[in-house]
Amino acid sequence: MRGKTFFFVRTKLENLDGLNFADILPVTLDPTTRSGGWPGTIIGGRRTDVTGCDSATSAPDDFSTVGAVFEDCRLYIGSPTDPITSLAYTDEPYGDAGSKAVTWRR
Repeated sequence: MRGKTFFFVRTKLENLDGLNFADILPVTLDPTTRSGGWPGTIIGGRRTDVTGCDSATSAPDDFSTVGAVFEDCRLYIGSPTDPITSLAYTDEPYGDAGSKAVTWRR
């Protein structure tokens, strides 16, 4: 993969009220590159366990107590000249419209 750069997108969720969130799916953040495009991903699905970036399929069984933490990491492939510059959370109630998404920019 010459000329490509790996981008790790890490999320960390904390259970603030002690509800049972065991087995929930990881948060999905949609990345966008500086040019407005979509970075590449590893073929073979969403699970990307590589050194420094362990992905999770669901929250652990103990994610049901106050203060419990659930971490996830996604691996994307891009180029140094067109890096990931924003991440958007588009799940309900925010929808997939860019104007309603919660977006973090670099």
